[in-house]
Formats: sequence, C-alpha cells, structure tokens
Amino acid sequence: MVHLTIRRVFNLLASALLIVFVNSAFAFADEKIQVGALRLTSSAPLFIAAEKGYFTDEGLNVELKFMKSAQPVAMALASGDIDVGATGLTAGLYNAAANGLNVSIVADKGRIWPEYRLIALMISNEAWKKGVRTLADLKGKRVGVTQMGSTFHYILGNILSQNGMDLKDVNVTPLGGVKNMMDAVAANRIETAFMVQPFCTVMEKKGMGHVMLWAGNEMHYQIAAIFFSEKMIENEALSLKFLRAYIRACRFYYDNCLTRKDGVLVKGTGFDEAIGYIAKYTSRKPALIALGLNYNDRNGKLLAQDIQRQIDWYHSHKMVGKKLDARRIVNLEPWQKASKSLDGK
Repeated sequence: MVHLTIRRVFNLLASALLIVFVNSAFAFADEKIQVGALRLTSSAPLFIAAEKGYFTDEGLNVELKFMKSAQPVAMALASGDIDVGATGLTAGLYNAAANGLNVSIVADKGRIWPEYRLIALMISNEAWKKGVRTLADLKGKRVGVTQMGSTFHYILGNILSQNGMDLKDVNVTPLGGVKNMMDAVAANRIETAFMVQPFCTVMEKKGMGHVMLWAGNEMHYQIAAIFFSEKMIENEALSLKFLRAYIRACRFYYDNCLTRKDGVLVKGTGFDEAIGYIAKYTSRKPALIALGLNYNDRNGKLLAQDIQRQIDWYHSHKMVGKKLDARRIVNLEPWQKASKSLDGK
C-alpha cells in the first residue's frame, strides 16, 4: 500500500511537471522575436545579449537575421518578416514611415561620436598615389555609398556642407552592401567610399586603402537605432523584455570596451569576452576589432533630438517625399519603462 501511494504521488508529480513543461514550451514559443541586423561592430550589444544569455533570461527566443545593408532591414520590417530592426536610420525607413508604416524608433544602436571610430572615408591606393588627400580633392570624383538615401549618403552630405562643398561637387555612387564598397576601393574600381568598422581597420592593416577622415571628428549623429514593429509596440511585456536584455548588453559593452579616462581607453575585465563575441559574428580577428570600437550609449538611450534633423535633411534633398514629424516615430516610453524596471530589480 505504501509503495502504491508513493507510486501515485510520483505519477502525479510527473504529470504536473509535464504540464508545466508543455505550458512553458508554448510560452517560450510565443516569445520568439526576429531581429534584422548587420554583421558589424555596431551590433555588439545584440551579440552580447545573445551570447551572455540576457535574452534567454527574459524568456525570449531571439533570432538574428543578418542582411547586407540598412535598406533591406527597413523593407523586412515593412513586410512583417522581422519584429525588430537594428540598423542605420535611412531615407528608406523615414519614407516608409511617412507613407504609413507603423514603426517606432525606441533605442540607440550606435552614434558617430568624437574619439570613437565607426565610419571612415577610405581612399583607394591608386587615388592616394594621384594625390587625393582632402575633401577638396574629391571634386568630380566618385564617392561610394551603400544606397542613395543611406546613412553614408547622409554623412557625406553633412560633412561636405560643413566644409563649404555640396553633394553636387562629387559623384555619389551606390555600391550595394558594405563588402562591395570595400572590394571596390581595394581593387581601385572607385576613388573613395565610406566604410564601417571593422572593415576600416582591416583595410588599413592589409594595405587595401587609406583613411581620409573619421566621421566622428566631423559630426555628432545618431546613425543607427533599434526600431520596433507595430506588433512589438502593441505587446508591452514583450517590448520590455527585449529592451531589458538589450540595455544590460549595452552596459556590459560600454563598461568593458568604451570607458575612457583622459581620452585613453580603459579596458574592463570583460573586454576580451566582448571582443570575442563581436569576432564570432563578424568573422574578423579580435585584434583588428579592438582597434576600432564604435560608440554606443551605455544605457541604450536614443539621441532623440537628432531624428527630426535627419528627416528634414532627407526631405530637403528630396529623398523623403512627405514631411514627417519625428514625434510620430520616436517612442521612448518602452525604453524608459524597461530601464526603470531593470534598475528597480
């Protein structure tokens, strides 16, 4: 009788555990999030959140879907193929928003910032030999960008303007993905092109091109962001889970890789760990990655006031067809709630 009772208790416990397991599995399946991103150093917080289990801690099943440039990410968001976009803020994104795409820019994913090297204007070896050294030397020459209306296009226009030049002074040449731009410069098929880390450092170290300037020395710019689909915004619990994990990753990245004292980088105890994650996803050597880390806000906070300035610039250059109020697409509430709940734990 005692053995029978024990067996019944065991069976009941087993059944209960099975029910919990099944329910948990369904709950886990419901928490799947697809994120469109690029294999770049600036995606470091996403890599860290995935590798250190921050997403898992929140009960999330996050799939990183990698694309070649920023424009396809915006298109994937519009088509519903992804739930979260993590890439550059482009004319394509703003145009889609102006034409009805319900998208919310919620957090930082990278800034052009003094002392941090993210974007460089690279000169081909052949152009360098011919004396191309300054912006003035670019008059009438080709400058490679990924797409018309891309972040690179925006950077070029603003830097030229600040130096008394105009986009009409150069031949803006779309080349597609970042890898295409690197290959074009390395093969001397184009005089100059913008490049993002870790490719800038790779090109310099391998003698594939020369840096003319770093964008961070020329402007302050919220170049990339985390943006949510309508589905994510409507599901507050899901949004907060994702952002809590993301903020934790931003802090880990900043504290270990971006902290500076008197202008000098102070490596944290997790420096090599973070670099290892970036190397895993970008397929670049850790030593090269460590030479050029881009700036991310420690808490993933968006430089919100910069968004309207970008929209106005794109509109004035006829890359955004309709006027757009940044307040329609900037939504800091999810980030604010996530930050508060994270720090309140």
